[in-house]
Amino acid sequence: MKTDFAGLMKRFSGAMIQPIMFLAVAGILLTLSVIARMSIFPAPVVAVGDFMYNLMMNGMINNLAIIFCIGLTCALAKKQKGDAAVIGLVSFLCFLYANNGWLTATGGLIEAESLVGTGQGIVLGVQVVDMGVFIGIILGSINGWLFNKFSDVRFPDAVAIYGGTRLVFILAVLAAGLVGIAACYVWPIVSAGLMSLQTFIEQSGNIGLFVYGFLNRILIPTGLHHLVYMPFMFSSVGGVAEIAGQEYVGATPIYLAEIGNIGAITQMDPSVKYMLFGFGKIFGSIGTVLAFVLTAKPEKRAQTRALLIPVLVCAVVAGITEPLEFMYLFVSPLLFLVHSILDGLFQVILFVAGYGVQLSNLTTIFSSLIVVPMELSHVWVIIPVGLAAIVVWFLVFRFLILKLDLKTPGREDDGEEIDLSQMNAQTVAAAKKGTAAAASAEEALSVQPIIDGLGGPENIVSVINCFTRLRIDLKDMEKIDEATINQYPNKGIVKGKGNVQIIIGMKVQDVCERVNHALGREME
Repeated sequence: MKTDFAGLMKRFSGAMIQPIMFLAVAGILLTLSVIARMSIFPAPVVAVGDFMYNLMMNGMINNLAIIFCIGLTCALAKKQKGDAAVIGLVSFLCFLYANNGWLTATGGLIEAESLVGTGQGIVLGVQVVDMGVFIGIILGSINGWLFNKFSDVRFPDAVAIYGGTRLVFILAVLAAGLVGIAACYVWPIVSAGLMSLQTFIEQSGNIGLFVYGFLNRILIPTGLHHLVYMPFMFSSVGGVAEIAGQEYVGATPIYLAEIGNIGAITQMDPSVKYMLFGFGKIFGSIGTVLAFVLTAKPEKRAQTRALLIPVLVCAVVAGITEPLEFMYLFVSPLLFLVHSILDGLFQVILFVAGYGVQLSNLTTIFSSLIVVPMELSHVWVIIPVGLAAIVVWFLVFRFLILKLDLKTPGREDDGEEIDLSQMNAQTVAAAKKGTAAAASAEEALSVQPIIDGLGGPENIVSVINCFTRLRIDLKDMEKIDEATINQYPNKGIVKGKGNVQIIIGMKVQDVCERVNHALGREME
């Protein structure tokens, strides 16, 4: 089976989500630890806060490279993920010592009290070329490819022990050694290129930020939006800053280091502008829903409100916008294009207005109020800019809907059901009820319709998940039966070449595990 480039990118971006999920949880724990460290609390509470802060910063944030290496190796491996984890860990360690050994042998090891800005750094106690999180991504991708390519190779009985995952182990170790040597020569050139890209983006100013925000939104249906923001979140493209005597690379590590050392910060780093992609999720969604409800036919207005309010809450509170956006994406791609343009535009406006903290959903606004002083966060800016955004989204959407007579929810012709962009009747009912009983009923449903609708077990190559979507590689796309898939509650189906995405929602990991269990792959 041949997999198209877009399919490979979708699989890669889906795999990248696996370690990032844990990073999101680490951010919450880090925020709680920062709150506990405040001087208003008793000494024992502060001590616990210091302990948790050191755990998160030194155990997680400062070791993202190895986390990405292991996480990506396991996510890409289609089976025997326990073996994949061991291979991911060993390959990373072998890279460190290969790189350090080659630098030592060739006289390239820098001797200085501080390695900040020298192009080298200390990783797990070993001085190496400073590749940041990129080395984890590179090794994880190589390991995943090697695993899927060679894990089924079998040798004659006399040397059988060297086949399968042990062969992958050998190849991964050799590959890590070669990458360690090559990095001594290649990475300084790549690093210079990344710095040039960062300079270009910075020099393009607000235009660059607009393009960044626009692409983050317009690529949502393809699932490739992760590939837009990840480099800015975790590499030097997103910025480099020295905080409390330590260098941090990428918008996310910089931001987390800032809130961990907030007393020593006089100004939030500009890299925070790459963390504002939740603005449209909150205020754009509110304006959009208002436009849909107020342009709906009078007799369908109550029904439209009942349908849209649950998905609006999901977008605003959890930052999950697919249920809402897929309601109108297929009805009018023009609306989604305009939505993406407004999203990029208002991210620029928000940053120019001085807003200085992460914004992914409503929760991050409240956490910013607690952790970051207002003179640094300028969080109050969100009120006037947010209100303006709601009005603009509402007016623009209302104008387009009425002018073009778009059949958005509540405006269908008599006799037609509300178009939920492939959301089936069970999902709509659950969304309308919005109750724990509905959620329990969904959990009790069999995932067999998903398997059958994908052409059966023999047609399914692999099943993984990101934040909200099942991502499935298939042998034959012609065997897909969407009607059968839609017997299981979902919020949309996106087909590529050799792969399909089924939008499930926040329970997607549980659904993914149940599908793999049903396929007999629970031990992979």
